[in-house]
Amino acid sequence: MNTRAWFLAFVFVCSYSASSAQSMFDSLYRIAEAGNADAQIDIGDIYHNGIGTPINDTIALKWYRRAAQSGSAAGQCNLGYMYENGLGGLDIDNREALKWYRKSAAQGFARCQGNLGYMYENGKGVNVDYEEALKWYRLSADGKYSYGYLNVGRMYEKGLAVPRSDSAALIWYRLAAESENAVAQGMLGWMLEHGYGCRADTAEAVKWYKRAAHNGDATGQNNLGRMYYFGIGGLNQDYSKAADLFHKAAKSGNVLAQYILAQMHETGIGEVIKQDYSEAAEHYLAAARQGHKGAQFRIGRMYYYGYGVAKNPGEAVYWYTQAEAQGDINAAANLGVMLYEGQDVKQDKEKGQQLLRKAASAGMKEAKAYMDAKGIN
Repeated sequence: MNTRAWFLAFVFVCSYSASSAQSMFDSLYRIAEAGNADAQIDIGDIYHNGIGTPINDTIALKWYRRAAQSGSAAGQCNLGYMYENGLGGLDIDNREALKWYRKSAAQGFARCQGNLGYMYENGKGVNVDYEEALKWYRLSADGKYSYGYLNVGRMYEKGLAVPRSDSAALIWYRLAAESENAVAQGMLGWMLEHGYGCRADTAEAVKWYKRAAHNGDATGQNNLGRMYYFGIGGLNQDYSKAADLFHKAAKSGNVLAQYILAQMHETGIGEVIKQDYSEAAEHYLAAARQGHKGAQFRIGRMYYYGYGVAKNPGEAVYWYTQAEAQGDINAAANLGVMLYEGQDVKQDKEKGQQLLRKAASAGMKEAKAYMDAKGIN
């Protein structure tokens, strides 16, 4: 049995027998100690991912470094990743990451060729260079690495180092999606749903959203939830399935799912979702902390009225201010009234009037009516 098969067997056995897993780990450890680079990487992966043991990136780093120093391309790539992300007690060091990525990529290691492309695209340790990024993404794709396909597609979609082309992006996304890349499956679904680079096909979009959702992609889960919510793409409208998918996506940090879920709980939907201001506030707050301006306005309003949270004018002002800074006219109007009236906050009529004028000039009739009632020009 090769070390990779040994590692996969270890992962499987961990779920069933602690004693058998320990025996397999001991065997793998002896092979790693004897200098086998693949086994060293496997031991590193066990500690990095916390498989059958608590996560310990310090130990993972030791094993990745041993593999890298022996010339293993995978070990070099993993060591570069540790430097890029500051893991295992390391400081973030993009130049050191680049050094190891280049060693690995030069050996034709497709995953690391993609990592190197990312460094050039985002100017990490080097100047931004889209042409160089595309070169490495293409080499990664030539190695049939799914993220290589995905990244070449992104370059076409954004028009970076190549003419912008949705149709070309679609081809590359499909290659990545068919390689079971969950992110690409969700992106392909989005292109198909909206007809980017092709004729819109919502039924085909649903197929890819389902695959993305099944593979754990939060964006795919959110988009499939949206399709069930509205009954699109040949799906029957199903609020229960939609809510389940939104919950999964929200737990993974998808900001749109958090916001939609909050709205569902704030209003309630028949017997499927009971009105629950506390649950709504929890999801609005999660989305607000990620910068969603609509969520910032709504959690501000909930703090103002005490819906689902303890009434807190200071928190209301804070979140209204965050939303207003992003151009939310509802937040501008509400904050303007609070400051103009001095409602549970220090009165500031001048600032209040400025915000009300801003909301009114953006077309908010309620702000204009309030100004007229107060004689504000």
